[in-house]
Amino acid sequence: MARVVDTTEAFEAFGRRVFLQAPSDRERRWAQDYEGAHAELFAAFRAAHGSVERRDAAARQLSRLRGQAREAAPVVRDLVEDTEPTVRDTLGLPAQPSPLHVLIVDSFAISAVVGRVDDDVALFHCLEWFRSADSARLLVAHESVHAWHELALGERPPADDALWAAFSEGLAIHASRTIVPGRPEVDYFWYGHPGFDDWLAWCHERREELLERFRSALDEAGTTEAFFGAGQVQDRLRVGYFLADELVGRLGRALPELVELGVTEARSAVRAALGAS
Repeated sequence: MARVVDTTEAFEAFGRRVFLQAPSDRERRWAQDYEGAHAELFAAFRAAHGSVERRDAAARQLSRLRGQAREAAPVVRDLVEDTEPTVRDTLGLPAQPSPLHVLIVDSFAISAVVGRVDDDVALFHCLEWFRSADSARLLVAHESVHAWHELALGERPPADDALWAAFSEGLAIHASRTIVPGRPEVDYFWYGHPGFDDWLAWCHERREELLERFRSALDEAGTTEAFFGAGQVQDRLRVGYFLADELVGRLGRALPELVELGVTEARSAVRAALGAS
């Protein structure tokens, strides 16, 4: 059975108290009333991803977010329970130790992130991004791979390292194809979000150009953000995920073998794959 902590009851209680208040007051009390009810969890979440820059927008949409959290929480909880054994088996890992899954509502800054709650590897699922069970299944699978991978690694991976990001994200994409098979190929990169129908074709058309650009930018500041974060490459988001899938595929190793690689080995393997023709 998966370990899940659901904070949405506290979010609903907060929402009932402040729904008639001005958005500025809701924003102020969000941290005090909702996050304060789970202070340890949110401290860990902020340590993993500290942005609250869209909190004002979230506070204005409080009514919608309350309904979304009510719908999302039981669905995501069930998806975690359903997906976790397959994730573990796909990666060839033992049942214990296992990650802690935390269901939270945040400010649209990130859809999910792996952090630490005391000594636990914890995966924070941000329910404000929920659209449907169908799209959430792929996101839960992908992000759960990251959590289990960090457990297997036995250490915190580098936070801003383009080579590691390529290895980690490529591994998660390859694993998610096994965990949730039969989806349109673009869904393994965008989890069913609309508006990206031409993204994969665009990346394929520029494959060698993008690989060269990534290769030449490895040691530059901002490369991880441009390729894997909120930045853009040629006005396109997340092209690093396409390259990560390509580079991990070039390694030609089974998923359990990839999981066994340490950070230094993984970075070296990706660098060698990046240099291959």
